[in-house]
Amino acid sequence: MLDINHFGAWDYVVVGATLLLSLLIGVYYAVVGNKTNEDLLTGERKMNVFAISASMLVTYLSAITVLGYPAEIYANGIQIFTSTLLSFIFVPLSCYMFISVFYGMQLTSVYEYLELRFDTMMVRWCASVSFILQGLVITGVVLYAPSIALERILGLPIWASIVGIGICGTVYTSIGGLKAVVWTDVFQFFMIIVGMISIVAKGLISSGGIYETFRFASEHGRLDLLDFTVDPFMRHNTLNFVLGSGFSMLCLYGTHQPQVQRYCSLPSFRHAMKAVFLSIVLKVFTMSLVLVTGISIFATYVGCDPLLLGQIKKYDQIVPHFVVAELSYLPGIMGLFVSCVFSAVLSSVSSSLNSLSAVVWEDFLSHMKLFRTMSPRGQANTTRCLALIFGAITMGLAFVAQNMGAIYQAAITAVGAISGPLGAVFLMALFIPCVNKWGATAGMVTGLSTMIFMSIQSFLMEKPYHAPLPTYIDNCPPETNFSLITQKTDIFGNSTVLQEIEWPEKLYTLSYVLYPFVGGLITTVVGTVVSLLTGGWTDAKKLDKKYLHPILQKCLCCPIKEQPIRKPTYVHADRISGVYDFNPHASNPNLFYNLKYEAVPTKPEGGV
Repeated sequence: MLDINHFGAWDYVVVGATLLLSLLIGVYYAVVGNKTNEDLLTGERKMNVFAISASMLVTYLSAITVLGYPAEIYANGIQIFTSTLLSFIFVPLSCYMFISVFYGMQLTSVYEYLELRFDTMMVRWCASVSFILQGLVITGVVLYAPSIALERILGLPIWASIVGIGICGTVYTSIGGLKAVVWTDVFQFFMIIVGMISIVAKGLISSGGIYETFRFASEHGRLDLLDFTVDPFMRHNTLNFVLGSGFSMLCLYGTHQPQVQRYCSLPSFRHAMKAVFLSIVLKVFTMSLVLVTGISIFATYVGCDPLLLGQIKKYDQIVPHFVVAELSYLPGIMGLFVSCVFSAVLSSVSSSLNSLSAVVWEDFLSHMKLFRTMSPRGQANTTRCLALIFGAITMGLAFVAQNMGAIYQAAITAVGAISGPLGAVFLMALFIPCVNKWGATAGMVTGLSTMIFMSIQSFLMEKPYHAPLPTYIDNCPPETNFSLITQKTDIFGNSTVLQEIEWPEKLYTLSYVLYPFVGGLITTVVGTVVSLLTGGWTDAKKLDKKYLHPILQKCLCCPIKEQPIRKPTYVHADRISGVYDFNPHASNPNLFYNLKYEAVPTKPEGGV
């Protein structure tokens, strides 16, 4: 075990400044604006393109990325980077399939679309509740996970880490709203980049430079990217990444509340597209840094593996170990690394809290007379209270995670399977006209319950363990302490290695990468079949085709008929995007109406 008493005054200054600046950004936006829910949840739809693109990225750059991905690359090579490269295909596809439709509707909660499409609150509420449960549990885990690493470096109690990060993120999110979340995300993005660059620089120097680093990695099989084996039970291969990560990317960029909320906060469709494509560039750059981090640390320890020496208990600790062992002599560098981890956690926590508040307000509270009749300031204060409540709940869940062990980990695995079925509901709504409310609900419930059951069983059962790539201790310095050396068989436990698992238990060994795809497939099949059995084609003939994807609206064989003219509906101008007729009789000059559709904007500029 390394000495952790290397955290000096400059390190505390760096960490303190990071947290303080994050709070000050929230205070600033609380003072200069955020008087209404429109300000808190959409940033008045006037956000900056770069800020939104950085926020879209760091929303999913949790401490798991900073600590776990380099460890994965160290132990198993760069195959996981395949999912990053797939961004060039699936993110633009997501723009065409989802963003071109949802931006024009200017939604605050993406689940509002499901109510419009299926003409019922049932589907909307089912999807909203699923998202809320998923968001709460995952945010609790994101808050808890890095506290273990911080305890190793700082000697900081786990509870102090949870409370410190949790309170900071909750406060600036609740008072500053989306503007504070986005601009702190920008600041935290740069902190993550600077922290990773410092580790990469030291790793490259310690291993002899870029050429030597990649030579060591290549010789030991860490640079094998593609594997075209067709095996759904194989942990990582190219086909599994294409199906699983590709489908997951479609869902996350196109239908996940934090992302939809961000690109709908931009002033035009063209701005939204710029932000999405810029986020791809930022993602590839950031994940490339993560990749080089893992490779450079491997090259540093290529003949003296800390796990085999017993200096760490698992590879997830390799990055903190490297920082303590190689960088602790530099004033402020350990503080920079801790700030990097804090920033990764804060960005995920704040984005989740803001999105959860938006969904609960838009999908539930805004439909209640008590809240609907409140003043704009009262509604904004209610939303702030929601963020505070969710922040307290996630901190509580983080403490629960500390004491529940395997049961809680199984719950996290299950929650991770939710994104596929939720994304499939939106796919059916946009691209399969015959799917009705009964099919959508049945498909979603079946998909969610099946994947949650599978993921829990997968975690609880004894299954073949995946052996990491070989590491060695034949090139350690003379002063190395070998007294803690551990055999590999002891490190990884008594996993089933040679015994073949029989059906149906073998189903639970499905690659975790494929869970979103399988969940989406089950949801789509069940949803379509149930719809056809409950009058789906009859319902399709009554469907307002503006809720389908534009490519289906133009399809000659499409049986959908446009709905008759409705009663004129008045709508605030700041809630629409497109050309509307001015209403000269309205007492409020900012009110417009559309004689044909209820509060439905025309095709956005640059849209599909």
